[in-house]
Amino acid sequence: MKKSKIMTIMGLMVTLVFTMALGHANAVEYCPDNFIFLIDQSGSMYQEFGDPQLKMAVAKNVSLRINNLIPQPNYKGGNYTAALELFAPVQELYAPSPYDRAKMGTALTSIKSYQEVFGRVTPMGPGIASLDPVLAKMSGNTAVILVSDGMANQGRDPVAEAKAIYSKYPNTCIHIISVADTKDREGKAILTAINKLNNCSIMVEGLTLDANQAALEKFVRDVFCTPRKEAAKEEVLMLRGINFDFHKYNIKPQFEAALNEAAATMMKRPEIKIVIEGHTDAIGSVEYNLKLSERRAKSVYDYFLKKGVSASRMKTIGLALTPFLRK
Repeated sequence: MKKSKIMTIMGLMVTLVFTMALGHANAVEYCPDNFIFLIDQSGSMYQEFGDPQLKMAVAKNVSLRINNLIPQPNYKGGNYTAALELFAPVQELYAPSPYDRAKMGTALTSIKSYQEVFGRVTPMGPGIASLDPVLAKMSGNTAVILVSDGMANQGRDPVAEAKAIYSKYPNTCIHIISVADTKDREGKAILTAINKLNNCSIMVEGLTLDANQAALEKFVRDVFCTPRKEAAKEEVLMLRGINFDFHKYNIKPQFEAALNEAAATMMKRPEIKIVIEGHTDAIGSVEYNLKLSERRAKSVYDYFLKKGVSASRMKTIGLALTPFLRK
């Protein structure tokens, strides 16, 4: 297999991160020894989709149907260690123990079908952090099935908490069933960011799984043992001092030297492809910040294009911080 290289460039308010992947991606199987249902029970989960149907109704129905499809482990005489955790607030409905389909079904059924929405906060970050003591009781590969609309209005950054989980428990893979509505753009952005943290992660729409049995069966097959690509090793070079003025996206002359260095490296390594990520602070609306971050990424893209880097080697993406992170 020919070696493939990927380089990620992140345009931040204060830094430019130049990441070069080394080695190549190998097909491997990520077969879980354990699994955890992590289900959001915050106030927003008891709001309606457009059909109308409560998000929690979809979450429960899909989770119960997944439970009925979970296959036996691939190893002889084995069994999964399983758990069911709720968050917002944190609640343990199935403590880490050998998997029993009937008992897990009973635990899932016990999730409240309706709760008051008004006045209930959405601490998604602490909810993800609550995985820590559960994962500490498990060994081997663990699949987490996170069912949420992604909304977060209190507590720590959920993306940062997911990063911390991956750092402490590298054999974990967080799969996402999104029940975000079209109006939950901020929530979808958070779920997407978590999904991008690990290449083993699968993200699907809850309504799709609810309506399509074939899609549901595929999700279960993918989560419980499907060939994946092994993450490439990375070398990170911090090119400091790449700043954008407040609400601006033009590259100022004093920062061209760092960009020239990055462009020169890319020209010497034609096999490398790059992803340019634009970022913002958390001031302003999600819509405005997304557009600004996209423009910042495009500015770096255009700069490299003028330096001779082929457009086919570059991709841009805008990633904005969300307003809930404001202090």
